[in-house]
Amino acid sequence: MMEPLIDIDPQPLNSISGENNAKPSVDLLDDCSNGEAALLSCPVLVAEVDGRPATRVLPGALGPSVAPTVDTANHVPKAVQPNATAIIPEVQLTHAEIVTRPGPGPLSLPKVDPIGAIREAARTTHTSGRGSQRAQANFIISHIPDVASGVVEAVYKELAQAEGCYKFELRQAGQGSYLRITAPAKNIPELVCAAQDAADELISDEAVRVSGIYQEPPARVNPSSRVVLVTEPGQVRPRLQLGQGADTMLELPESFQEYATKLNDRVYRGLKKAGRLPLALTLRVQLGYCMLRSYPQGREVYEYRDFHAMIKNPRASAWLKTSIGNEFIARRVLDFVRNDVRSPFLPTTNQVTSSADVLPEYAFEAHSQLAKFNAPIIDKSRRGRGNAAYQLSSVTASGTDSNFTDLDIVSLSVGKNLDWKLEATNEERDTKAFPNIIRYLERAKVDLRGLDRPHNFDVYPRVKLPTNNPVAASLKDVAVKTVYRFKWRTTPYVVQITVNHRWESISAMCAEKMPTIDLGVSIFGEDWDSEDDVAGIVWGDELQYLLEGGNGGTAPKGIDRVANFLQTIRDIRNVLEPFF
Repeated sequence: MMEPLIDIDPQPLNSISGENNAKPSVDLLDDCSNGEAALLSCPVLVAEVDGRPATRVLPGALGPSVAPTVDTANHVPKAVQPNATAIIPEVQLTHAEIVTRPGPGPLSLPKVDPIGAIREAARTTHTSGRGSQRAQANFIISHIPDVASGVVEAVYKELAQAEGCYKFELRQAGQGSYLRITAPAKNIPELVCAAQDAADELISDEAVRVSGIYQEPPARVNPSSRVVLVTEPGQVRPRLQLGQGADTMLELPESFQEYATKLNDRVYRGLKKAGRLPLALTLRVQLGYCMLRSYPQGREVYEYRDFHAMIKNPRASAWLKTSIGNEFIARRVLDFVRNDVRSPFLPTTNQVTSSADVLPEYAFEAHSQLAKFNAPIIDKSRRGRGNAAYQLSSVTASGTDSNFTDLDIVSLSVGKNLDWKLEATNEERDTKAFPNIIRYLERAKVDLRGLDRPHNFDVYPRVKLPTNNPVAASLKDVAVKTVYRFKWRTTPYVVQITVNHRWESISAMCAEKMPTIDLGVSIFGEDWDSEDDVAGIVWGDELQYLLEGGNGGTAPKGIDRVANFLQTIRDIRNVLEPFF
């Protein structure tokens, strides 16, 4: 069996366990001529068989819970060597205790509530920054070196996504490797917990797997129904065409309940995995058109069962087109949402009583080869809409490959007019990442007139930027966005409807060429976008800080919250999809 061991610098541990007057942290492995010997002299956390389970061990895979001892010939822990452990039945490994050799007996590390600890400590970590007391922990897996190193490397890759105030290093020890964690002392317990959770999944073979596209079954399919691949330049969209003259319905290869169960489980696992990492993720559900990216060539028409099997091929992939519709569709959607008596959309605040009175906000978007840039357009004068002076504010950037893979989930519904995608984007708010582009965008001049008729499509900010600057040529697909936000019924979920005025380049926008108009629809929780950048997304052990319980109550399990959330997504999609 594979047992994670954690060795922590002893002086920072004093501060973790509540002792005051702790001395500054000293890394026992840095600047040492014999790193392995120093590692062996550190205190080691080993698993105990009582208390909170932290690591699952499968029968017949690993060995018993033992602290490493020194093999004097090879100068490595015996527990890290092959065949150093015996086969035992399944057991539950639990919270860690400190064992120091040589020295007195075990000293228990206080039990930590990771969620509570992160919520209390994260804000302090980011405000006090790098001046906080820092500590180091060494995360070790005891098993055959090649296997242990593979698990440690996978844990490292996962945690390294959260580097900021934290530092993660993959280090060598003899034939194997271990993970060095450096962080403020108060954050060590939850980072160790995150490492243990990641190792748990890998050891028990329960890691979230990227599984392609989830297919929502159509309501009805008859023997003459076909899935047709509608092809346009750069786009291939599958659409279901019901056959004529056949009353017999076909048995579907996957029922709705099977689809929903698999999707609920995938989303739940992805949210749990993302929630334990200190990442600055922006979580959204986007409605749009599912486009095939990779699929077997040569056919444009499929029977439904054949199409379903083709999409389940691991090599099939898809993307979601989120700029959808046109000016006509955008007008119809907003007219229904704002003015129809049947509209289930409500104002997000109590400052207005009707959806018809919701006023838009504005934003700017541009794309480079490496990133997408967003900036809200705000009134810098704060004189009100009648005498406003606008500017781009707080430019953010997200890389083209910045999506969190385990939450990059597409739901394809060939029987509906809209598909949807869950995505979590790791946004880069540090202007050092793209300094030239940030400085260029901050020079924008914004003119907004006609605010006495804010719902007219010809009323939107005119953004002016220097077109002779080399940065201008690097920015493509430029859009000025008119953004409406509504609450879905009485839930905490917000539906954002965006009218995009879009140009192919900065120069086309500044020359006031006729823009194309399309629509974007996204869904998120009203409390998901906190401006207080804490160290990580703290969603709760049952996602209680992210998703509502449903039916006005509190669902006891995270999987129930996910199921309720995904049904809400389908309800919103079902209301809007007839307009497309």
